[in-house]
Amino acid sequence: MSSKRHSIVPPVSSGPKPPVHFSSSITIADSAILTGTHPIAIHSESVVHPRARLDSLAGRVTVGRRCVVHERATLGAVGTSGRITESAVTLGDYVTVEVGAAIEAGETVIGEGTVVGVGARVGAGAVVGKVSRGCALDFGLLDWEF
Repeated sequence: MSSKRHSIVPPVSSGPKPPVHFSSSITIADSAILTGTHPIAIHSESVVHPRARLDSLAGRVTVGRRCVVHERATLGAVGTSGRITESAVTLGDYVTVEVGAAIEAGETVIGEGTVVGVGARVGAGAVVGKVSRGCALDFGLLDWEF
């Protein structure tokens, strides 16, 4: 009998490994999922928590300086359109993507200082302005405070 504790979480299936451009000062969990064929860039002092998913199948994913991507958040989720674009998702500096939030691919831009709330879903092509706060409502819609 081995004394090593085994995880009850099923193994994560991941697709192709994307080309990455990481700053030397980022913190990224071993269990974060990076998949896709387009580049993923994470700038200085950003943090990617366990089980966060950065998916570059639909285009490039760029995370700005001092951003926080929480557990189970998804950047670059392929939306209903399935569009492939040059820039799928761009997070400005100081953005926080909270637990379980999803940002769809499709030239989606999240402005500097924005907080994407727990469970929120940002649709493809959305441009969220600087210093906004989004939260999920019961109907899956977004409510933005400025």
